[in-house]
Amino acid sequence: MRSPLLSGDTLTESFLHHTRVSPEAVVAFPGSEERITGAQLAESSLRCAHGLLEHGVGPGTVVGLLVPTDARFLSLFFGAQRAGAACSVLPLPAGFGDEEGTARRLARVLRVAGIRHLVLGAAFESLGSLLAERVPGLVLIDPAVSAPGAESGLPGVDPDALSVVQFTSGSTSAPKGVQLSQRTMAAGVRACVVSGGFSPDDVFMQWVPTFHDMGLVGLFSHLLNGAEVHVFTPTAFLRRPAQLLAYFAEHRGTIITGPNFSYDQFVDAAPPELVKELDLSAWRLAFNGAEPVSARTVERFTDHLAPAGLRDTVMYPVYGMAEATLGITFPEPGSKPRVLALDREELAATGRVVPVPRGARGAKDAVALGTPVHGLDLRLVAEDGHVCAPGELGEVQIAGPAVTSGYYNAPEATAAAFDGRWFRTGDIGFRHGGELFVTGRTKEMVIVRGQNYFPDDIEAVAREVPGVYRQRCVAFSDATEEGHEVVRVVAEAEPKRADAGLEAEIAARVAREMDFTDVRVHLVKPRWISRTTSGKWQRARTRERLAELTDAGAASPATGTATATTTTTARTEPEDTP
Repeated sequence: MRSPLLSGDTLTESFLHHTRVSPEAVVAFPGSEERITGAQLAESSLRCAHGLLEHGVGPGTVVGLLVPTDARFLSLFFGAQRAGAACSVLPLPAGFGDEEGTARRLARVLRVAGIRHLVLGAAFESLGSLLAERVPGLVLIDPAVSAPGAESGLPGVDPDALSVVQFTSGSTSAPKGVQLSQRTMAAGVRACVVSGGFSPDDVFMQWVPTFHDMGLVGLFSHLLNGAEVHVFTPTAFLRRPAQLLAYFAEHRGTIITGPNFSYDQFVDAAPPELVKELDLSAWRLAFNGAEPVSARTVERFTDHLAPAGLRDTVMYPVYGMAEATLGITFPEPGSKPRVLALDREELAATGRVVPVPRGARGAKDAVALGTPVHGLDLRLVAEDGHVCAPGELGEVQIAGPAVTSGYYNAPEATAAAFDGRWFRTGDIGFRHGGELFVTGRTKEMVIVRGQNYFPDDIEAVAREVPGVYRQRCVAFSDATEEGHEVVRVVAEAEPKRADAGLEAEIAARVAREMDFTDVRVHLVKPRWISRTTSGKWQRARTRERLAELTDAGAASPATGTATATTTTTARTEPEDTP
């Protein structure tokens, strides 16, 4: 395969270099049958840049993009960059639900980022009116914005000027915008290209939305490297994953990205008879990130698609976040995924890594996420502040040219996020065999009887109980009104199983496997538990919603009874102590 074509010290330089050296490189949008080449994108983005300048979008401004990811989106994004402005790609409404609520959430983001210019798709006209009421002075711009002009009429691009304000996927009542400069964005894209071994000969397919860092930077890492790119909508994937898999095979796709759950969906949607008809032998990398990577998913995906020619080196577990532009650690391309079984109790209680045989009682499977990407420094820091040795649990901290300088218009949040030059990710992990393993979040640890537990471990036990809808559940520690410690498990129930029997089985299994003395199970309707846009479970939000229902005395989310939730408690007597 050819060497990378990516070049440039800023995102805009990288884009212009791409249009010069890869004028025929194509981005295809199968849903609308649109196609745009590098040469066409250079021309359309120039017209967009001049049009945006006429609307007051230029150096020092942040423009919001609320448009579908299509050819026009690319012209608008790079047009804004060429005009010297920064972009904030905003989450598109799902097309149904509470428009007033959507307007309230988006208005908070606009105010935090100081966004006074919003490019709004025609389908969101009524939403635009609601936003204009909530954000005085907001200028709504038609996506077809365009004006004639030459390259020489555009402002120069400062490498340290803001390029992107990326709102983190968990942003809710207090949204935080990750600020990324032109120079930082270029470094982040370069880190992905170099560490992922990307080539202009790759055929990249994506469905992850561009308001998420994996969608935005993942797309640019291939587009600006001259690769052939195919972009689907998230809805197309969620509704017809098997069709996307068949399309990927037909076009000899080599790279795709997605969170862990998406690979389970590919498997569930592709029966063995379909798999046998596919040719997936060209597939090189299946980027699996944005949520915890499951060893079960890695193995299930590889085994299920092997009859289609899928190699056992394709699944590619990675670790990243918007604050690093995208990538933090990647494995060596072409290596088999590595799974390490650990003593779960020892890891949570003492922070020590003790390998055990896979399948042993109390074993926790952890998937290796590789080594730091090109240009990135990484360390692990224990609670007492010392830098961790290999095999010791600590917070992941990062530094380097692709790391954010902080949160936009949020100096206090920025100060709290850094330890000198090191950005605190809030993720807990350890190194083993030179690779990083991430085990959880510092703020989500379940603490019972003074001992730490990873919520993922509790959820892994609960989700295996038959009757849990699509294995969807979350766990967190809590206290009763009397001050007693309890573990709460909120599980989505299949409609025919939303009864006390399912509650009791979940509670008993979690209590037995985890050795807890008090487990409270709450059954809810399918799709009641929310995820972030990247696929992470919103445990804190689930806790809040559960409390709201309890305070309101509302009907059960699962059964419609008069209590806040349907709850079963499993109790076991603690072992005698000396």
